[in-house]
Amino acid sequence: MPQSAVRNSQFVDLHLHTNQSDGADSPAQVVAQAKALGFAAIAITDHDTVAGIPEADAAARKCGIEFLSGVEITASFANAEVHVVGLGIDVVHRPLLDALDSLAADRALRADKIVERLSKLGVLLDRTEVERFAVHGTIGRMHIAQALQRRGITKTVQQGFDKYLKKGRKAYVPLPRLSCREAIDVIHAARGLAIVAHPGIGRTTTRLLPRLLALPFDGLEVYHTGHSPGQVTQFAQLARERGLLVSGGSDSHGAAKGEGSDLGKVRVPYACFERIREAVLRVRS
Repeated sequence: MPQSAVRNSQFVDLHLHTNQSDGADSPAQVVAQAKALGFAAIAITDHDTVAGIPEADAAARKCGIEFLSGVEITASFANAEVHVVGLGIDVVHRPLLDALDSLAADRALRADKIVERLSKLGVLLDRTEVERFAVHGTIGRMHIAQALQRRGITKTVQQGFDKYLKKGRKAYVPLPRLSCREAIDVIHAARGLAIVAHPGIGRTTTRLLPRLLALPFDGLEVYHTGHSPGQVTQFAQLARERGLLVSGGSDSHGAAKGEGSDLGKVRVPYACFERIREAVLRVRS
């Protein structure tokens, strides 16, 4: 069988998290899991950090799986939270690293404020309890939710979000964010591609999508565990109409929420990866 035919029968996952942000597994473990599931290529897209990229890249080279560097930046648009995935970024680009360092500092400060709000609600957590779940990365809401479950305050990690941590709950603290345009610009400056992440998750991003796509995005996440088959069809058509690259992935965090990994639940066609890789090479040439 020709190599092109082999590749076209394979799949990729271009939205994966590791324990360098709020995932459960190391970058090398995520690569190994993807390889075992038969993926031809992956991208690591940790929240507001590229700390896991060198380890993942080395592991991918060793086991023969294609790899793209990535990041998922939490941004703001029209007073709403929007996530922007950067693919093919230069992970030593100083302005990018400075922006991510600033976001990491903001995350740490927010974690302190959340712990303080929980205390006022009678839910006493020591910061060191939370830090145990964030050994490799900046403390985030996931780690606080894990500490709540560990203490028996909630039955599940998700219940921690639902009861205390998500928007509208009493311990919620908003995260200072880059504007969406700033996130796109810093990704482009690092010679990467800016992708609208999971547009079908929540009503806000879906509602804002026509306005978002007036910004210089390069692609759209068509495939995602939270997208229905109808949404996949809708977003694929929109990407074609707008001349956008098609991306996507499982958005797997491993078993961080205690519900098993989503890796393998979404299989993006290899052809999408080829087009993205070609676009990255054009940007870098």
